[in-house]
Amino acid sequence: MKKFLLGLLVFIGHYSISMAQCTISNATACACADGVSTNCDLLPDLKVGEAPLLVSGSSGVIEYSQTGNGVENGRLRVSVTTPNIGYGPLTVRTTTTYVCGTDTFYGTSPGVCANGDAPKQLINQRVYHKNGNTMTYYDRPAGTMTYHPTHGHMHVDDWGIYTLRSQDPNDPNPLNWPIIGTGSKLAFCLMDYGSCSTYNGHCVDANNNVLTNSNFPNYGLGGGSYNCSASEQGISSGWTDIYYQYLDGMYLDIPPGTCNGDYWIVVHIDPYNYFLESDETNNVIAVPYTLTNQVPAGTNASVTAIGPTTICLGETTTLSANTGSSYLWSSGQTTQTIQVSASGNYSVSVTTPCGTATSQGVQVDVTASATPVGSGASVCAPGGVASISASGSGNINWYDAPVNGNLLSTGMTYTTPFINANTTYYAENEETVSGPVQFATPHSNAIGGGANHTDLTRYLTFDAHAAFTLESVKVYALGTSNRIIELRDASNTILQSVTVNVPAGESRINLGFNVAIGSNYRLGVGSVPDLYRNNAGVTFPYSIPGYLDITGSSAGAGFYYFFYDWEVKGLDYVCFSLREPVTVVLDPCTNIDENSTVFDLQVYPNPAKDLVNVSLNIPVKTTAEIFILDLSGKTIRHSELQGNGKTVKQAIDIAGLSKGIYFVKVIVNGKELNKKISIQ
Repeated sequence: MKKFLLGLLVFIGHYSISMAQCTISNATACACADGVSTNCDLLPDLKVGEAPLLVSGSSGVIEYSQTGNGVENGRLRVSVTTPNIGYGPLTVRTTTTYVCGTDTFYGTSPGVCANGDAPKQLINQRVYHKNGNTMTYYDRPAGTMTYHPTHGHMHVDDWGIYTLRSQDPNDPNPLNWPIIGTGSKLAFCLMDYGSCSTYNGHCVDANNNVLTNSNFPNYGLGGGSYNCSASEQGISSGWTDIYYQYLDGMYLDIPPGTCNGDYWIVVHIDPYNYFLESDETNNVIAVPYTLTNQVPAGTNASVTAIGPTTICLGETTTLSANTGSSYLWSSGQTTQTIQVSASGNYSVSVTTPCGTATSQGVQVDVTASATPVGSGASVCAPGGVASISASGSGNINWYDAPVNGNLLSTGMTYTTPFINANTTYYAENEETVSGPVQFATPHSNAIGGGANHTDLTRYLTFDAHAAFTLESVKVYALGTSNRIIELRDASNTILQSVTVNVPAGESRINLGFNVAIGSNYRLGVGSVPDLYRNNAGVTFPYSIPGYLDITGSSAGAGFYYFFYDWEVKGLDYVCFSLREPVTVVLDPCTNIDENSTVFDLQVYPNPAKDLVNVSLNIPVKTTAEIFILDLSGKTIRHSELQGNGKTVKQAIDIAGLSKGIYFVKVIVNGKELNKKISIQ
């Protein structure tokens, strides 16, 4: 069909005289594609125009760097023209059928689907048919549009797919080339934006010959007046529709870490073949494009901390490098992601298509909580309870195993349950460590030129990779007054604010903003700032590895607003020491002093009710301590017994104690004696 267009040039005069009789209601002067037939479908032929993709700027292609551009970060905005070089119009008409998932509605749209999504409205393509002088048409299904009643026109779904690709010289099909970045486009409306003569160079044939209005036998079929109607849209024969880069959806995303260099922009219109055309093979175009605002050669290496960079002894944190073909860490590891459990500064060399580069280091600090010092005890056979202790720099936790195990108690002392064999317990030091405090660059406004600024709509953007407190920032004020400082989310909702009396000149102001992990935060003002900002020497991002990246400003990558030397405090964290074994020894207790003096402990009556008598042979002058303990080791009664070189006795009041099993513990000269009694 494309080659035939060239052959028709000798007949242009004939068609230009009579094409007024080629309309959607009169087929007299309409030509079929083969130039001979008088009974044919007059099909459209959509094509992607090359012209806008070859220029930069508002009517072509714009590349944005990864930072400093707000929502445009990492976008490649494209302008796409879609001429109809066929013999008939592309005509799209709405139906009164709507779809929400598996539910279908007829006649009236539900407005909003049950899940909150907009319903889909089925659409038809109208195909015009010439039979001699008579023009008829038929409608065929052609996909859906997203129903937007407030806009008053159709938004055709799945109109185009945009990709950035690297060329495979061995494959002529650009749809098979490796994809670097992707984007897609809903047709906000299909319309006759301009004729092929008006946008000279947008319409070309298969041999890349430029086509103007006179090259179309059925030029203007469709009326040349399709617009954003709620019932019918389209592109007439010999006309084009243009979507410029500044419109919604006209971009593809360049992944972070993409290298500068030569790529191809590939545009695929009607990728799912919803529309019937005379030629389905020319809906793809590949145009070369050179990226210049991404990663320069030899600089593409970075480390991201996945988790805190200050950890406790025995814990690990994860460090990850950007994607490459090979990795070599300063620790000798060769994988993209590594686990770190030792203090150190970790960097990585990454090989990518940009070359081999070495990252800045990320400092990992390991805090070791000191092992507590324990003090054991002994009990006399046949068994009893004991009091053991441990001391440390934090809280003491008692366990029944060196690893894992059950938490038995907390505190410096622990009274054991009844034991009748040597038993070891484990004391652990639990220590709360204050989160690290770090300061982000730029530390001052001396990075370049600038001036005081009074626009309260300006702000900095930043990403938080870990939770932290933004304790304070440094500012430079022209005069003394109250300023409102605000932390906002990506939609500009105020999360936290503080009013600070800021003196003239340089000062540090306290904020105390608690920041959760998140992206595209904004740090700005809620009142006239009259604070210094830089408009030269700015190089985003400014980072504290593992915590934050200050990524840009509301005015772009060339401006830095108001807030310098961010003081960032990581969250406090808790470290646990190795567990110290503390042992209770079962002692036969045959001697109580170095002279091997024999004693005899008697507890009676047993069972007891109101009083219990404790009798002890103490051949030397000393004081014995007497404890009555419940089964948990808690002291219920306590008294002392003075030794006089012979057997002594003490009556202890137990009236009011609950019935059950108790222990009588006697400590003499460091020796511990135990008896079990029953109270009734």
